[in-house]
Amino acid sequence: MTNDEIIKNLVAPSSKECLNFTRADKKEPSNHYKLNENISPYNLFLYLFTRFGKPNGILSLLRKEDSDQLFHWHYSLYIDKYNIEIMCATYKIEVFASTELIFDKDECLSFLQDCIKDIKNYATQAKEKKKSIENWEMIINPFARIQKQINLLLNEIEHLNEELPDFNHSHIDEDFDSETFNKWSNLIEEISAKVFAVKCLTPVYIETFINFIIKILCKEEFKNSQEKYNTMIRENINIKIKSLHKNCIGFRNKIDKEDIVFKKIYTIFNHRNDLLHGNFNIKQLKYGEVGFIKKMPLFKKISSFQEEMLTTAMSSGNLNEILQNIDDVQMFFRYILLDLDDNIRKQVVMLLESYSLGWNPNENKFSILFTNHYVDFKVS
Repeated sequence: MTNDEIIKNLVAPSSKECLNFTRADKKEPSNHYKLNENISPYNLFLYLFTRFGKPNGILSLLRKEDSDQLFHWHYSLYIDKYNIEIMCATYKIEVFASTELIFDKDECLSFLQDCIKDIKNYATQAKEKKKSIENWEMIINPFARIQKQINLLLNEIEHLNEELPDFNHSHIDEDFDSETFNKWSNLIEEISAKVFAVKCLTPVYIETFINFIIKILCKEEFKNSQEKYNTMIRENINIKIKSLHKNCIGFRNKIDKEDIVFKKIYTIFNHRNDLLHGNFNIKQLKYGEVGFIKKMPLFKKISSFQEEMLTTAMSSGNLNEILQNIDDVQMFFRYILLDLDDNIRKQVVMLLESYSLGWNPNENKFSILFTNHYVDFKVS
């Protein structure tokens, strides 16, 4: 039997009939196929939905109205006494088909592709059915991504600190253990690099949070005008923060720019500007003092090369300073979020914590399309 003949004669029985069939003692031999290439689940579903209506398979009956499912849809199709079961998971389409209809994986793929092509015979109905499908763009949440990266770096720094040898920084009457010293110096350099990375990411973390709040909650006048939105989003961070209550919905109070929470954030951004523009801020770069008579140094403090190495390596910021910055940032986030109306705050927090988001360009809105965990499996 050709694909055209199979497709033309397919019927979709009621879910009750499907259930009775699965309970029948006698079943025709069938094969199981898993496909994840050269097939569009969207296009296949549109065809089946247009021709047969809502999914009628048993798994669709068991499905909750949620995207966090093992199978998202299931069609049971029959031709005479033979059946074809088509089930769609997140990462694959699974098909159980009678060996009298489909014999191998290539035939199965060909059959599904021919089903999709057959939609031309239902063009008018398909156009109507398509109106019921919301189209979303799947995007990476930049805030959650940066937050995850910072947490990973902080965990790595903590782990490296635990590996640091108990090293005496005095060099008086000391026999050096070169292996211990090399391990210590390498760990110090690695910690320094990761601390510096966190320091550079922290202001980006803050600004991403603010931009995210604006994108989610900006008023209609900004959503409806790309020019107005771009002008607002390009403002200095201080202005963006102070204008949140004016430009966004949900804020109960005017932002108090004199609050200590905000002053700490502005300090972080002032340091960011020095890093970003390569400024030579002598006060921040200073790590000691020394006098000279011609080329003879007069040290104002006796140190050791270990101590000096530690000081210069950590000149970009030490762990306690970075942890304090992160605490200040978290306090700032809480301050902003707690000023929002309760219902809006709950929605914003859920969006902020989701690694991936859906963006509906037609309605200018975000949503959480999937959970933060990934699941794959196989049917035995």
